[in-house]
Amino acid sequence: MWRELPAETRDWSEEDWEEFFKRQDERYFAEVQAQSLEQPAEADGTLSPCGADQASSDADDEDLIAEDPEYEVELDEELSRIPVLRAAIEFCDRTMEFVSPICNETRGGPMEYVTRTLCTECYLVPDYVLAGHEIGYDEDTLCGNIALCVRSRRSINRCIQCLERLGGPSNEACRKLIVRAIVTRVLLDQRIAELRKKVWWR
Repeated sequence: MWRELPAETRDWSEEDWEEFFKRQDERYFAEVQAQSLEQPAEADGTLSPCGADQASSDADDEDLIAEDPEYEVELDEELSRIPVLRAAIEFCDRTMEFVSPICNETRGGPMEYVTRTLCTECYLVPDYVLAGHEIGYDEDTLCGNIALCVRSRRSINRCIQCLERLGGPSNEACRKLIVRAIVTRVLLDQRIAELRKKVWWR
């Protein structure tokens, strides 16, 4: 996640938070680019704008669960409190099961960008929801939470666009994933609406 959040954010709107996140993204990608000039990038890692290599992030989660069984219980409790997060994670898992086998087939071709985008964006759908949950629900951070959920919605829309290009409704696997994506988007819309109702001071 971000190195640190600003000290005074109570008066920030969703738009202010989005500008902050954009600056953080730019800083992160500039660091990634600088590192790539120093050493070759891994061929199969997916980088997350939230600031971590996705493969490393997954490995860290698995290590935490192995070292602390209570962590898995706590994670399940959080998922039960945030239905859209569970839906987003399941969408991401099913999408990666679908896209991983075809990544090599599309490499060097016109669909390579589509598969790479789908891999990245499907991870960001749950990442942004969880990041919003982690920064909180008080007056200083609630609009930031909402802005991250809006980002998650943007990522799910990009996933749908990619799936439509990879086969759309005529491809059974794509069709099922598109349905999952639409359900996740509905839940995201509900969460965004619920969080916005809590912004009483604006």
